[in-house]
Amino acid sequence: MKQQGLGTRSWGSGIKGSRFGMGGTEFGALLRLAILLMRSATALAAASGSGSERDLAITVRVYEYAHVGRGTLTAAEKQAAFIFRKAGLAMRWCNMTTDSGENLMDSSCVQPAGHATLNLRIVPRIKAEAGATADSTMGFAWGNSATVSFHWGKAADPKGHALSGDILACVIAHEIGHLLLGPNSHSPTGIMKGEWSTEELQGAGWGRLVFTPQQGELIRAEVLARSGERRASIAQTHASQP
Repeated sequence: MKQQGLGTRSWGSGIKGSRFGMGGTEFGALLRLAILLMRSATALAAASGSGSERDLAITVRVYEYAHVGRGTLTAAEKQAAFIFRKAGLAMRWCNMTTDSGENLMDSSCVQPAGHATLNLRIVPRIKAEAGATADSTMGFAWGNSATVSFHWGKAADPKGHALSGDILACVIAHEIGHLLLGPNSHSPTGIMKGEWSTEELQGAGWGRLVFTPQQGELIRAEVLARSGERRASIAQTHASQP
C-alpha cells in the first residue's frame, strides 16, 4: 500500500491536497468493494459465523506525543468516533501515552478477540523528508499505522474558529480513512477530500466533513474482513494447541 496523506504548502483560501491525487475511477471503487465483500464473507465463514455488521468495531491504539492535553484529545476522539459512526463503524480508542510522554495503557485496553486494530501517532509536527513529506504535511498513513501533525491543525485555524479538537478529529478520521480505504482514496467531497476549504474547516465540528455512502460501504467491508480474519486466526491457534 502506498503512503497516503493530506498536506499543504500555504494556508490561503483552502488546504492543498497531497501529491497522491484524488483517487481512482468509480469502476475501481466498485471492484474494490466487491473484493472486500468476498473477503469479509470468506473470513466470517472461517470464523464459524461469529460477529456481524451490526457490531462492527475497530480498536485504535493512540500514541500521543504532541502534549495536546487530555481534554483536547478526548474531544478529538469523540468527534472522530462520530464521523466513523455515521459510516457504520464503532471506534474504540486505547490511549497508550500520557501528556508527560510516559507509557501508560488505559486499563480498558485489553484487546477483544476478533477486533481489528490500528495504530495512531499524534506528533508535534511531521519532519520533512525528500520525496515523502513536507514541513506542512498534515499526516500520512502506512500499513496499519497513521501519523498526524498537531501543528498542522493549529496552523490551519489560526483564528480559532473551530472548537478545540475538531480539526484534529477530522485529520485523524482522514488518515485512518486512508488505512481502511486503501491507495488512491481521496475523493471530490467529504472527509476524504484532497483539499478542504476554509469554510469546511470552520464547520468541522458540525459534522460537515464525513465519509460518502460508498466510502462507508468500503470501510465496513474492510473492517468486517479484518475482524473475520482475526477471529479465524485465533480459532486456528486455539485448535492447534494441545
